[in-house]
Amino acid sequence: MRKYWLLISLINFFIAAIMGLFLRGAFVWELHWIEYNYLLHGHSHLALLGWLYLGLFVLIHGRLLPKEKASKAIYTLLFWLTQVSVVGMMVSFPLQGYAGFSIFFSSLHIMLSYVFAFRVWKDHQKESLHITLLVRTALLFLLVSTFGVWAVAVIMANGGGGGVLYQVAIQFYLHFQFNGWLLFGVLALIINDFKPKFSPFGFQSFYFLMCLSQVLTFGLILFWAYRWNWTFGVNIIGVGFQLLAMGVLLSLRKDFRFNLSRLPATHSFLLLAFIVGVIRVVAQVLLIFPDIADLAVSLRTTIIGFIHLNMLGLFSAYLLYSFFKNQALVTYNKQFKWAVIPFFIGFIGSELILFFKGFSTWRSWYVLPYYHESLLAFSGFIPLGIAVYICLFLKHYSHRSAIVQ
Repeated sequence: MRKYWLLISLINFFIAAIMGLFLRGAFVWELHWIEYNYLLHGHSHLALLGWLYLGLFVLIHGRLLPKEKASKAIYTLLFWLTQVSVVGMMVSFPLQGYAGFSIFFSSLHIMLSYVFAFRVWKDHQKESLHITLLVRTALLFLLVSTFGVWAVAVIMANGGGGGVLYQVAIQFYLHFQFNGWLLFGVLALIINDFKPKFSPFGFQSFYFLMCLSQVLTFGLILFWAYRWNWTFGVNIIGVGFQLLAMGVLLSLRKDFRFNLSRLPATHSFLLLAFIVGVIRVVAQVLLIFPDIADLAVSLRTTIIGFIHLNMLGLFSAYLLYSFFKNQALVTYNKQFKWAVIPFFIGFIGSELILFFKGFSTWRSWYVLPYYHESLLAFSGFIPLGIAVYICLFLKHYSHRSAIVQ
């Protein structure tokens, strides 16, 4: 993998975390110079497209493409043009929100993602049918998710911005990013990293159940928007398929074992991703109950909490593990805990506050004292952990360069 590409994606992550900190601070202090919604758009686009997209871009390019194909100039050009679009969004969204420049750069990112998907589809090594199928499925979901963005543009052009259909289009994009592109991309990396032994029938069962479940669980969004009872039933079927898929994975548990008592700090992110993955499945099971489903899709705090649960606890954690999965940082294990501890404190603390606030609002309990102040305090640990991670990253690669010289 190319270290400068990794470093740039990490820097994007750090800046997105700093933007998130300012968003938390806007509820504590009078930050008149911040246009909250504009900065929110910048934060979300940078986190999703500048960090998670580019991080997965780098890992797919470095791990799942043959060296002779990965060395093609088109990938270098794609990376830097994509980073230009990311910087454009990072600057333009906080300044103007959805307007000319920000729409141009976000549209450019989508077009570049199409080229990336086409090239990876052609160049991916086909030694493992399992990995090939997962990678290509991730790329298809990446393309499908963008239909939601184009729909948003059409809806806004016809004066429907802010309506129910507008919200459904945004949720369509997010659903198939989280439950399609990112999920299947990470699954491909997991299969590549751990090489579990699937029987042909076992993998086919797991794959088709996962694909069906991710499509059918979009029914929950339609139920929230239109209150169609049949879509709630479709979501229940999707959750059932996902549970069956997890049952297939449990049959492979021996292939995924590792000694928790000897788990190095560099692998703590792997443990976090695993735990959050389980929580994610349990949460979707709970959503088959109408009252809990209404809580999840109606309250802003629970929506934000679930988005961050996915982005930070699952996808970001696995990317942070995967950057150093080869034990390269075991030398720095004692120092690495200073990246892990702040990140974990910030993530777990802010998630607990968000979900407790949502639950207490739902149950009409007392107002949580110092809610915004507590959220700001815990959120401050996340960029701190990322900053330490970047410092250790630079230290590791400078050490490797010195050895080579």
